[in-house]
Amino acid sequence: MVDRDKIATFYFNAREFVKQNNPKAARAYVLAILNNAVATYNQAKTILAKAKTQVFLDTWLAVSRELRTNGITDFVLKCFGLPTNKNEQVLPNKSAEQQPEISTIADTPTQRHLPSNEIDIAGLIDESAGAQGWRAEVFEKNKMAVVGISASNSEHTSTGTGFIISSKGYLLTNDHVVYDENAQGYFPKIQMTFAGDKKKYKLTVLFSDKNSDVALCFFDPNNVGEFAVVRRIADYSRVLQGAECLVIGNAFGMGLAPFAGGVRFTKSNDGNLVHTAPSNPGDSGGPVLNRQGECIGINKSKTLTVDNVSADGYVNATPMDKIDELLTKWCSQNDIVL
Repeated sequence: MVDRDKIATFYFNAREFVKQNNPKAARAYVLAILNNAVATYNQAKTILAKAKTQVFLDTWLAVSRELRTNGITDFVLKCFGLPTNKNEQVLPNKSAEQQPEISTIADTPTQRHLPSNEIDIAGLIDESAGAQGWRAEVFEKNKMAVVGISASNSEHTSTGTGFIISSKGYLLTNDHVVYDENAQGYFPKIQMTFAGDKKKYKLTVLFSDKNSDVALCFFDPNNVGEFAVVRRIADYSRVLQGAECLVIGNAFGMGLAPFAGGVRFTKSNDGNLVHTAPSNPGDSGGPVLNRQGECIGINKSKTLTVDNVSADGYVNATPMDKIDELLTKWCSQNDIVL
C-alpha cells in the first residue's frame, strides 16, 4: 500500500509552493500524491478500501485541475488547510528563474513529517489489520435489502428469506417459502421483517414459477422506513467455478446472518447454481452474492444424497440468468417496470 511518509512529504512541499503562490510547482507535487493514490486504488481488495481511495482521488484531482486552470484559489487554500481570509501571508509569485526545477513527479524530496491532521489520507493506508473482510462488507451493504419471511395459516407456518430488487417494493424469494403444500395454495398471511426490527410488513405474491422455485412478491414501500436494494449481476456468464460467494439467510427463523462458500458449478445438469455455503431450513430464498455484492442466484435446496451416498456441500440455487428471464417475462406480460 501507500508510503505514509512519502504522501506527507509530497503534501508538505505542495503546501509550501501554494504559500509561495507557485501553482505550477505545487501541482507537480499534487500529481505525485495522485500517483500514489492511483496505485493504492489498483491494489485495493475490498469495496470499502476502493471507495475511500476514490473519495481521496476526487478531492485531489479537483485541486490539480484548479491549480492548472485558475492557480491558487480559495478552494486550493482550503484543501491545504490554509486560511482564505489573507490573515496568513502568501508570498508573491516567483519569477521563472527563481522557481525550482521539478524534473519528474517521482522525485523524492527531503522527507519532513507532517502532523496527521494536515492531510486526510484515510483509505490510502493499509487497514488490513482492522478490516473485517469482504464477507462482512458485503453483508453490511446488503443487510437492509434482505428480509426474514414468515408465511402462515391457522395450522402451518413456513419461515424463509427474501431480498428486495426494486425501490418500488418488489422482492424475490422461493416459491416453496410462500406456498402451502398441504393446502395446495399460497399462505394467506405472508410477512417480512428486517434485521434488528421486530415490526412486520405485509407481502403479496404476484407471480411464481415452481420449476425454478422463484416467486416475485410485493410490499408497499410507503409503509416501510429505510431499506436497500440488492444489485443483480448483469452478466451471469461472468460467474466462474471456484468463485467465492456469500449467502444471507434466516436459518430456523433465528435472524438474518451471512455464511460463505464457493461456487461448485455455475450450471449443474439440473440447471442450478451449486455452491458450498452451509445452508439450513429458513435460508431458502436468500440471495447468493459475489465478492462485489451482486446477486448471482437464489438459495433454494440441498442435495443430501447422490446414488444413496451422503452428499456434503451441494447446495442448489436458481441462477440469476434464469431469474432475469422470468422477471423479463412477468414484467412484459403485466406492464411492470421494476
